[in-house]
Amino acid sequence: MYHAANVATRQHRAWDFLTWVPFSSYVTFLVAVFCTFMPVGFLVDITDLGTNPPSRLAAGLLIAGGLSVAYAFVAMRRPMLMPAVVAAHIIIATQIGRILPSRTGALGRDALRTRLTFDAIASIFSIVIGYILFLRFIRKEGARHVRAHTEIALARDIHRLLVPPIAKRVGRFEFRGVSIPSGEVGGDLVDLVHDGDRWIGYVADVSGHGVASGLLMGMVKSAARMKLREGLSIGALMDDLNLVLLELKKPEMYVTFACVQFDGADVRFSLAGHLPILHYQSASSSIAELSVPQIPLAMFEERRFTSARVSCAPGDLFVIVTDGLTEVFDARDREFGFDRLKAIVVQHARAPLETLVDAVLTAVRAHGRQDDDQTLLIVRALA
Repeated sequence: MYHAANVATRQHRAWDFLTWVPFSSYVTFLVAVFCTFMPVGFLVDITDLGTNPPSRLAAGLLIAGGLSVAYAFVAMRRPMLMPAVVAAHIIIATQIGRILPSRTGALGRDALRTRLTFDAIASIFSIVIGYILFLRFIRKEGARHVRAHTEIALARDIHRLLVPPIAKRVGRFEFRGVSIPSGEVGGDLVDLVHDGDRWIGYVADVSGHGVASGLLMGMVKSAARMKLREGLSIGALMDDLNLVLLELKKPEMYVTFACVQFDGADVRFSLAGHLPILHYQSASSSIAELSVPQIPLAMFEERRFTSARVSCAPGDLFVIVTDGLTEVFDARDREFGFDRLKAIVVQHARAPLETLVDAVLTAVRAHGRQDDDQTLLIVRALA
């Protein structure tokens, strides 16, 4: 939800998945690396024609395998320590001759053949062990990945059922809404609930990304729809959502919320830590920002939320977006921002709503890569 998170996403490394595997699999991977590169010590002994004493050969094997593990570990977990590992490698390579016993004299023909045969067989054995361990790692983590992928695919399908596109007319209002997750499962929600000519349209943005945010988003929709069956006002709805969600989420999670309601006579709106609602006024072709300074939902227990009334004339628009649309950055790290969004709304205010939605999404995609869920709800008052 913040630019810092977007930057971190752009810096994501391809091998970061290794930091998420179980400890046993991680150890298997490192042992496989050790066994695969340990034969470098045997190769060195072969080039020296077997003149290395056993202690020097053993040290060479441990250094070759140990350095390979150090490089792998640092590359995956502590990249900033890579210069230290390189420096240690250089020191070991230049000082090993002073620390370990000197080479022995040349071996006889039979002894040399025996020594080189041992080096070759031991190298093959070590590589085979490393290969087997790599296969075991791939098989185990591959199966785990398939299970996780299947579960995520199920969560994605459920998300699509929970957050379908909105294209509807209720009384003298028409609606268009869409939510595009940044991954398989999103934490944004757009919803419209109506009873006769009365309706409430709202957008919620759960902090974070992924399955955890998607689960909480589903809870928001379920709780909101249950409460709205009781005919609550906006303020009462948000009060109840705040209390319900507090017991269902991690301590660091919260939900921003923005809604517009028509109760048959008045149009009211409210926000909880969300971006302002844009109100395009058809009579003056101007655009205003509607806001109510309130904290997000599910942060503190003893909170009371309020709403405000707004005048509405035929042709007026109400536009609610999440920061996944405004906080998109181009190659020069410039934000798409609210001003660009306003200009697009004014330019296409009298066009069909689907045209306005397409114009916003097209402009955002052209500006930069999507790093957060992108959600948009547009309400138009008809004559």
